[in-house]
Amino acid sequence: MKKKICLLLVFALILGIGLGYPGYKDAEAKSKASASKVTGKVMKISKKSKLSNEKMISDYNTFSLKALKETLKGEEGKNVMISPASLMFALDMAAMGANGETYTQMADIMAKGANKRDLINFAKSYRKTLAKSGMMKIANSLWINNDNLTVNGVKVNEEYLNLLRKVFKAAAASRYFNDDTKKEINNWIAKNTNDMIKNAVDDLSPKTLMLIINCLAFEGKWEVPYESYNINENGIFTNYAGEQEKAKMLSSEEMCYLSSDTAQGFLKYYEGRKYAFMAMLPDDKNIPINDYVAGLDDDAFEKFYNSMSRQSVNTLTPAFTFDYGIKMNDMLKSLGMKLPFDPNADFFKMLDPKTISPDIVVYIGSVIQKTHIELDENGTKAAAVTIIDMKCEATAIRPEIEKKSVILNRPFAFAIMDTETGTPVFTGVVNTVAGK
Repeated sequence: MKKKICLLLVFALILGIGLGYPGYKDAEAKSKASASKVTGKVMKISKKSKLSNEKMISDYNTFSLKALKETLKGEEGKNVMISPASLMFALDMAAMGANGETYTQMADIMAKGANKRDLINFAKSYRKTLAKSGMMKIANSLWINNDNLTVNGVKVNEEYLNLLRKVFKAAAASRYFNDDTKKEINNWIAKNTNDMIKNAVDDLSPKTLMLIINCLAFEGKWEVPYESYNINENGIFTNYAGEQEKAKMLSSEEMCYLSSDTAQGFLKYYEGRKYAFMAMLPDDKNIPINDYVAGLDDDAFEKFYNSMSRQSVNTLTPAFTFDYGIKMNDMLKSLGMKLPFDPNADFFKMLDPKTISPDIVVYIGSVIQKTHIELDENGTKAAAVTIIDMKCEATAIRPEIEKKSVILNRPFAFAIMDTETGTPVFTGVVNTVAGK
């Protein structure tokens, strides 16, 4: 199982630099949005699981690779990093309030055929394994728009809120959405990403029922750090356009070599070996890294990771730092999650059934993710925030439902992997070290 982890994470990227960063402990979100005690009823969820944990891991890995492939479309020449883990946690929380085909489309892109118990069990176990090293901080929150509740005459289902509090350790806050609320939300996100992601929320809409937010922050030091003699401040990195860029290049000798018919790479561990940085460099110097990733089979990363052999490999890695942000609506729709974005979606488990009228619609307005990564001679520091904007409005007309030696001196893919479960936490590609 441990080896399976690397599999498709390959680019699980993200988390940046760690210069002796202090370890993090998983904790409930704390701020004015507090994780209040669960005193009322919790939404009933089937106690029976349909899928094994092994199946959930395998499907999550496939989801991670597909999400990265879709994200890379139209992003030629850019540095890209997403967090499939952050996206999964946020989608899981939204899915708990979904019914019927709306739920099925959300669950199937992550694990086909999974029921809500499957999603809950995997989320709980994955959260636990990610957090136990002390390097990963995980926080969830829910921000309810009181103005929207008043205008539409609805109330949030307390049983749904209690489920998110109990299972996802989500903080919950009811606010009148204004500039002060936007500042509070952004402060909460900054706090829970260790100030790596600021001003993630640009504006608040009166049509927003609630914001569902997940934050991840990773800080890890290398097991074997780079010494001064391993660092070349005047190294050269050839970017996606064939242009040479000045780069700080980090050289080392590693003992985990990876290879396939089309690429070679290496594994470099963080302290404790719970997490590792994996690099994949195509043999063909002329193929754009985005195109290379697009052509990989679903099991390509698993095979690549399992090719690991204990042999000396000289490595050269550029130090890099970048931010990335994306609206994930189109990517998720391309994976099959279309109905949840449609006013015909069924998210009515989020609302108190006594307050739902026939003209009320609840759907996902947007899924936004922002990430940050830094990698240098000391380690890696990375963060992600995923924000799901749930819309609620009254409409007289409901639209028709849609039918159904590895030298990294050129573009490469990378991942930060959980070595225990073989799943990607962050995935990405480096096309330039100029910070794009």
